[in-house]
Amino acid sequence: MTTAFASAVPVSAALTPVPRLRLTRRGRLVFTTLAAVPLVIGAVSFAINGGAAGAADSATGTDLMSYTTDSGIVTTLTYSPTDVGSARFITVEPGQTLWDLAEDISPAADPRDVVADIKRLNALAVETLQPGQRLEIPSDS
Repeated sequence: MTTAFASAVPVSAALTPVPRLRLTRRGRLVFTTLAAVPLVIGAVSFAINGGAAGAADSATGTDLMSYTTDSGIVTTLTYSPTDVGSARFITVEPGQTLWDLAEDISPAADPRDVVADIKRLNALAVETLQPGQRLEIPSDS
């Protein structure tokens, strides 16, 4: 006994495969380009902003200093006129160490204490200095 209501969907429609999304070579190129554009924009803006480090920003009155430590960490210090106050700054010369600086700026004090003060004031994690690096030195020295 066969009923006319056994199947509401025609047999040909039930066996039709669902089309899969296929990307052509050009489509892959378009999607790759769309994914790469934000990365390129980010890299360019990082490079442009990184080039401003080490220069004075006259609009906001801040001074930026950036350097790379031996471990590869880039450190940027920002000073505003209110932070500087009566602070004194020096520029590191080639071959100069924190110990040399401590002996030069405060010959009567214990160099270990002066080195600790310089490291604290400049947020230094290592004792290696870079030529041209600008350091704040203790004002009571």
